[in-house]
Amino acid sequence: MSQSGNVRYQARVLCPDEGLLTVDRFALDMERLRDELLTEGKTLLSAKVTRPGRSKTERFPLLVFCQQLVSLLQAGLQLVEAVDTLAEKERNTAHHDMLAQLQSSLRSGLSFSQALALWPGVFPPLFQTAIEASEQTGDVLQALQRFIVYETQFQTLRSRLTGALIYPALLLSLGGLVIAFLLGYVVPRFSVVFMDRLQDMPYLSGVVIRLGLSIDAHPVIALLSFCGVVSGVVLTVLHPAMRNWAVGMAMHIPWLGEHIRLFELVRLYRSLGMLLRGGIAAVQSLEMMAAMVPARSSQRIQRVIAVVREGLPISTALQREGFTTVVSERLLAVGERSGQMGDMLERSADFLDTELEQSIDKTIRLMEPLMMVIIGVLIGGIVMLMYLPIFELADSVG
Repeated sequence: MSQSGNVRYQARVLCPDEGLLTVDRFALDMERLRDELLTEGKTLLSAKVTRPGRSKTERFPLLVFCQQLVSLLQAGLQLVEAVDTLAEKERNTAHHDMLAQLQSSLRSGLSFSQALALWPGVFPPLFQTAIEASEQTGDVLQALQRFIVYETQFQTLRSRLTGALIYPALLLSLGGLVIAFLLGYVVPRFSVVFMDRLQDMPYLSGVVIRLGLSIDAHPVIALLSFCGVVSGVVLTVLHPAMRNWAVGMAMHIPWLGEHIRLFELVRLYRSLGMLLRGGIAAVQSLEMMAAMVPARSSQRIQRVIAVVREGLPISTALQREGFTTVVSERLLAVGERSGQMGDMLERSADFLDTELEQSIDKTIRLMEPLMMVIIGVLIGGIVMLMYLPIFELADSVG
């Protein structure tokens, strides 16, 4: 059900010109739907209530949609015409159907924000709220442009962070496979020569050879353990709860935790700045942020909301709960005095973004050789421990 009380129906209708059709329409009830279709010369045969699906449209290109919509609106098209144009040119069936139903919602009398609210899996609450606020002032185009800037900057930062992790992840994966091959295949076959000398060989060599023999003796258990480790890593990356837990643990690492905090501050500042610049009240904007920030920060946002309601400046409230840095604290104070808090939040995000970018570049330059050294030492150490008994055997023979 939409915000205006309308229900979305999938109706089977008989049209004199086009025959049998299946259409999506919005109406208060079935009788109202039947009357509306009769006024259009169509006969309602059957109808069922439907709800917007999520699975087929989760990968909807929201940023591209906004950019194209802005271009059409700037060219002079009305909002309904612009959405209809985007639906007609869309080749992806799921995306086409979603845009067609969005256009149908607009034609049925829903506002743009109400139509977007029917697709919560596609259009995030931040986008819906920004559009809803802009409808009250008549600057939907500006709201779309602000969201494009916000989403572009956020995706750029996220892509930069993801790109920084690709090389270490690839190197660790290849190194892990090489180590698994050495321990599971090479070491057991190599250690046959030393089966009767396990007690006499160096301690670390004995550990490596016994580990290899154990893997060779129980390959199913070893394989299941390896698959369990890989599954745990994949689950940690993909599952939101596990990912939040891993990030929470990483927050306790001094250097890494500080950079995670800066990344979250950038997102908070950009989101909050976009809402404030769109004319949304500070408390309402903060309430939306409470639903977007990680769970570990949600209670602190709630405390910020409580003190802002009591009349405390938002910059002071954020500073008390640790949502500021030295630079952002002063910029936000200036924003309070000048009445341009949204702009100051954007500037604070830009400053932190630059700082993160420089730190990421330095980390990448340091991490690449360091990871190669670590993997090389591990692989070389295993090979060396394998050959160490041979060297001792040769010395004893000599």
